[in-house]
Amino acid sequence: TQSTGHTPIFLLLFCEKKMLEEGCASSEKAQSHWHEDNPEEVGECSERDVRETKQENMYDVNDAIELSGWGCYQHKVLLVNGIMNFADAAEIWLAAIIIKNLKCEWGLSIVEEALIPAIVYILYAIGSVISGYLSDKYGRYWVLLINSYLMVVAAIFSAAAPSYTSFILCRSIVGFGIGGNAGCSIMYCQEFTPTKYRSSSMLFLQTYYVLGGAYECVVAIGVMSLDAGWRYQVLLTSLPVLFMLIGMHWMDESPRYLVINERKAEAKEILEKICLQNKVKFQLEGDLFVYDERSGEISDIWAKPNTCGSIQITIHFLCNMFLIYGVSLLVVDMMAYDYCALDQFFNSTYIDSSGCEVYTDAEYLFLLVGIIIYIPGMIGVTVLAEKISRTSGFQVSIFGSLFSTILLLCCTGKAWVTYTELFIVVFFYAAYNEVLWIYTPEFYATYVRGTATGVQNGIGKIGAAAGTFLTLYLDEVGIEYTLWCYVLVIGVACVTSLFMTRETVDVVLQDGRASVVPNDIPRCSRVGPPTDVSPNSPSYGSIEYNCPCET
Repeated sequence: TQSTGHTPIFLLLFCEKKMLEEGCASSEKAQSHWHEDNPEEVGECSERDVRETKQENMYDVNDAIELSGWGCYQHKVLLVNGIMNFADAAEIWLAAIIIKNLKCEWGLSIVEEALIPAIVYILYAIGSVISGYLSDKYGRYWVLLINSYLMVVAAIFSAAAPSYTSFILCRSIVGFGIGGNAGCSIMYCQEFTPTKYRSSSMLFLQTYYVLGGAYECVVAIGVMSLDAGWRYQVLLTSLPVLFMLIGMHWMDESPRYLVINERKAEAKEILEKICLQNKVKFQLEGDLFVYDERSGEISDIWAKPNTCGSIQITIHFLCNMFLIYGVSLLVVDMMAYDYCALDQFFNSTYIDSSGCEVYTDAEYLFLLVGIIIYIPGMIGVTVLAEKISRTSGFQVSIFGSLFSTILLLCCTGKAWVTYTELFIVVFFYAAYNEVLWIYTPEFYATYVRGTATGVQNGIGKIGAAAGTFLTLYLDEVGIEYTLWCYVLVIGVACVTSLFMTRETVDVVLQDGRASVVPNDIPRCSRVGPPTDVSPNSPSYGSIEYNCPCET
């Protein structure tokens, strides 16, 4: 269940428990308790809620997903979408790694050089917004599949691009596909995942993203050692994209999307398929409840009851993307400008066969270690967000980012100290990014989840653009100015995190506007028990089967 912010969730659970003990957990009483505390929710939605709870022979998609458990079907979904994240990360890091080669071969100006990563971010933002909106209109699966085709074709053509203009065009299409897949894939996975596994599945996806960046560094070292040229680097980068496209043909449409759009037969077929592949022995008895909902609009993102929470999420996306994308350039500039003696191990250059100066093995290795450091940060905040709360995960990661950035300002002049401080900064920035992606899809209902995730991710790229621009500009003035700018941004995020009140840990995903009501016991009891229990048994349909996680 999900609290609307008016009634604390612990109070709802306490009242529900008391009603059970007294034997009066009727649907009418559950509804009356809810609407006494939430008078603004009474009306058309109230009538629909009562109609829902009175239909005792129905179950909803949350019941089915929870009872289907965690098994082979979810492993398949995570594997394919993990490869998608892997491919997305490799394509994003590609531009930063080959930019020196392109500058030398095509004689690029500073503006043309800066446009290569910038065009990816710009189209990323556009693709994220458009794809998020379309995923609510036409389905998650088709949006992911079309974006995958776009990425495969454009990535392969990038390797054969004969000129700067054609290369920019291909990278623009790749950027659009990456943006479309980034938010949709995370949302898609969470809609198939039982409540207790959502944070761990998110960690799995983000780990693949980190490994994609690491893969790009390893490929770069291999290509450089063979002196094969940047076109082979681009071609090898497109291989994960091809695997991603092949895997997408194994996927199904999200049953949550189908239910919202009243495609009940297709939703039931997929839910039964999940049960079959997970080898769960129970039957879904009765009929599948279908929400009579329209697809979400952009205006729904900031409409009540999501207004305050959506504004907070928007601020977090702007701040986090500013930091994540800015720090990747900051690391390179700290070596280039010898901040705190950081470049004492990187004072040599490498010239390839075409006469171009490229990154050295040591620089790639440093970049690789910096990327791998993301993983401990993500693991730490995932455990915290799952065991305690999502809001505590936000606060720990953001305040950790603040203190570690201030620590980096205290230059000791020793390279190993600066390395350690920099890795701590990356650790907390990655943790902040992880908890943000866990929380955002959980916050919104299915009818607007795709639009909201896409728009928030797209807005975040405004922060990314600002972060990269200010980092490049201020680094020339002094690294200290850049770090103080980061402290200011983190300060805004710190204040925002203190006002976050809606918690999503252990809360089932909301589907329609009507599903905001408490997850009352009569609805849970409509789900059929395991097949090894006879309908004539006293325990058939009793409360002991109302806890899906133990099925």
